[in-house]
Amino acid sequence: MNDNMPPSPACVPFNNSNADLILCTSDEVAFHVWRCILAEASPVFSDMFSLADRSSIDPLRAPPDGDAAPPAPTTPSLNIPESSTTLDTLLRLCYPTPRPPHMSLDSIKPVLHAAHKYQMDSVLDILKLRLGELTEDAPLRVYALAIQYDLADTARLAARKFLVRPWNPEDNVPELYDINAGAYQHLLAYRKRCSATLAEITTGLGWLPDDGWTFMQCSGCCPRLGLDDGSVPMCRLRGSDVDKKPAVWFWRYHDSMGRLLRGRPCAEALADPHLMNQALKRAARCGTCREVAYEQMVRFQHKLSQEVTRRLGEIKLDTRPSGSHSDADISSSAFILLLDSTVGNLRAS
Repeated sequence: MNDNMPPSPACVPFNNSNADLILCTSDEVAFHVWRCILAEASPVFSDMFSLADRSSIDPLRAPPDGDAAPPAPTTPSLNIPESSTTLDTLLRLCYPTPRPPHMSLDSIKPVLHAAHKYQMDSVLDILKLRLGELTEDAPLRVYALAIQYDLADTARLAARKFLVRPWNPEDNVPELYDINAGAYQHLLAYRKRCSATLAEITTGLGWLPDDGWTFMQCSGCCPRLGLDDGSVPMCRLRGSDVDKKPAVWFWRYHDSMGRLLRGRPCAEALADPHLMNQALKRAARCGTCREVAYEQMVRFQHKLSQEVTRRLGEIKLDTRPSGSHSDADISSSAFILLLDSTVGNLRAS
């Protein structure tokens, strides 16, 4: 802090001179805040104020100098390491003011760090909602942040969204440097288990109920059309005691869907219209299959999507914290011990 220049005033509502505490940021901006709001939002600040009140230093009044009259009360101030941008967002999330309209992932990171450090649970709940929205576009970045700050539910959501995108190990994700290799390995192991369980679905049809599927009964269309190349296996549907050979047009669709699910092990991959269109074009060459192909393929996709969702729901992600929080690891009691030797920071201005 530059001793020669007073800090710049913060924006409304943090420029109220009637407030009972000034927070001075690392870039020398003064935020006039109410201690009661900070104490309610953060047990760390609550304990800090209690310690200051119990100390020999009166934060509201300088000690008398001999017989001199005591100076007029002044507002105590506290230097904090956060920037003004970070503190402004943090305070707006716990003050009765409109919330910031949009927070990007880069802007959330320092606020998340501060909210975790000061144990502001209500602010963390708001940030978790925003992080959940950002998993669509940046699942790996959100996963790393969630692991770093012990947000298990957000980590699980990000892991599920990570399945939707093809994985490129060469992608540069800076947030991964803030977690240990074990936490990243947990995510990759989760993806591998998801791929393996979906491979079990797409190597056969034993999971599919025997509901009178035409593509399992129209045994004459494929040989007649010259499509049977001998690669279609015999399959037994759930609830049936008879092995049958699916129509080749259907098996080609089923095989292509299996390859797609191995690369993107998620129900969202089933929405690819290209494979469905190819299957319907092939089915149209058979007079029996073409009449019911569309209705049955839509129904089959629905059944497959349900089975994929069910199987993936049985796979659990290890969300143990990474153990790399730096100063975000400081607990309320530890923070107070640190403050005990520097309580003069909460001083009369």
